[in-house]
Amino acid sequence: MIKRAKKAAGKKKGKRKARSVGSFGEGGTAGKKSKKKRKQNPGMEMMGGGSKAASAATRSAKDEPLSEGLKLLSSKNPKRGREFFAWLIHPMPPSEFMKEYFEKKHLLIRRSNRKSTKGTGEEDSKDDDGEGAGEGSYFSGLYSSERIREALDDSKFEIKFSRDIDIVKYIGGKRRTLNPAGDVVATGDFVWKKLKGGCSLRVLRPQEYNREVYRMVSLMDEYWGRVSGANAYLTPPSTQGFAPHYDDVDVYIVQLEGRKRWRLYPPRDNADVLPRFSSQDIDESDLPEPILDTVLNPGDLLYAPRGTIHQAIALPNGPASLHLTLSSGQRHTWADYFSLLVPRAVQLAAEEDSSFRESLPISFHDYMGVVHADSKSCGQRRERFKAKAHELLEKLLQDKFLALDAAADQMARDFIHGRVPPLEAEKDAEAAGKEGGAEGQLGGDEAAGAVSSSSSSSSSSSKELSHTMQIALVAQGCARLIMEEEAAVLYYCTRNSKVFKEREEQYLPFADHCAPALERLIEAFPRYVAIGELEGLTKEEQLVVANVLYQAGVVIAKSG
Repeated sequence: MIKRAKKAAGKKKGKRKARSVGSFGEGGTAGKKSKKKRKQNPGMEMMGGGSKAASAATRSAKDEPLSEGLKLLSSKNPKRGREFFAWLIHPMPPSEFMKEYFEKKHLLIRRSNRKSTKGTGEEDSKDDDGEGAGEGSYFSGLYSSERIREALDDSKFEIKFSRDIDIVKYIGGKRRTLNPAGDVVATGDFVWKKLKGGCSLRVLRPQEYNREVYRMVSLMDEYWGRVSGANAYLTPPSTQGFAPHYDDVDVYIVQLEGRKRWRLYPPRDNADVLPRFSSQDIDESDLPEPILDTVLNPGDLLYAPRGTIHQAIALPNGPASLHLTLSSGQRHTWADYFSLLVPRAVQLAAEEDSSFRESLPISFHDYMGVVHADSKSCGQRRERFKAKAHELLEKLLQDKFLALDAAADQMARDFIHGRVPPLEAEKDAEAAGKEGGAEGQLGGDEAAGAVSSSSSSSSSSSKELSHTMQIALVAQGCARLIMEEEAAVLYYCTRNSKVFKEREEQYLPFADHCAPALERLIEAFPRYVAIGELEGLTKEEQLVVANVLYQAGVVIAKSG
């Protein structure tokens, strides 16, 4: 019943890659509603960016402190991704954010009692009641410089320079990376000595070392349906780590400790609007007038669309600045979708329509090409060639050649491969660890081989399901069903690494007649489906499918 695939996609470790995130940053609640009325936060401000410096607009809003956010980070609510994002940008409603700000202009959300000051920030550079260190802020306790130090001192992580962290400094208008040469494991003492010397620290993929950050990234993945990421930046007072630049991701700057002056600049030309690739460092003499010049305090959040030029400097007379950047949207555009759609359309058209297989005109390069673009002698032949090309392009845009769903499947498959595992996978890994088992990688031919001749499966878990039990997908969007030739292939992310595409794709290839049963499971989320009601399968096949999915961590089970 299980069809073997030629490609292998089991557990495989490779060179670590940075999750899809740029270097931006320098260079409703889940569960039951509380009946208690929360106090309004008088310091809540939301500032939207336009072509000119933003003006503040104050709204009264309920404060949603970290305790509410932490509930979402361990929530089983199927809407937890949306609720987390709503908490992140509170009090801005997500619908208003998408309509007015997303990919259009920056948004500054203040959650401290201080008023924003423009310019150098000298006016509010003093700390009151330790606020500069992040005590009592909206995000306090989420992530800290102390946790960075703990991770550096923990030998199990083997945090290395260049791969996992960077030591940087902005000197004389240039960014310099000051990592030791070679494959060097970082230590807390060495890094902290560099910080005292005025260098900044960039932590790549803090989700790999910190549970709360990992959960935030996972919920961003769930909400956006695109690969998200995170970086953290620790900058000593009066220093700057990165040169002005823009990134190829949308970013959400979460100020955790200390205070930092931020300057945002508009795109220099249309090519810089929503770019698909990050810029090189930009000379300050080439910068346009800033559209925002402000200071972030602990608890504040700043959103900036990709392509927003930025630079930041930690304020003097206070603790070091620590902020976390959450990002999403790298290479997730219509252009990327069409890059999959159009080549396939050409292939389909060439297979079905003989006009696409006709030979090009004799010596057409004698009148086509840049060198002939302005040639008057080639005019008629060029026009005939253009007319034929446009005729074929119009044919190419017919629905029968545009595999819209197939292109969407490929983008979804890439997302499943690149995202971090869902929250439930973390709990599953912890349980496996307590049992003394391995991670339980099961994918590709391994899965097929494990169940090809028996309804029992051998993996890290000894539990086997029965017909009287029910199963449900572990999390929204954790699996994608794609039809490939005569196989129904289920790609899943529950065994992914927290490092971007560190492991090869995890997938389970089934015979095509299993597709209706798999579709029902996916569409039923978060509801359970009785194993004995998986349509189109024999009783033995129902058990095989259920057990394979369960052993791969794709579904959870309960007694009927």
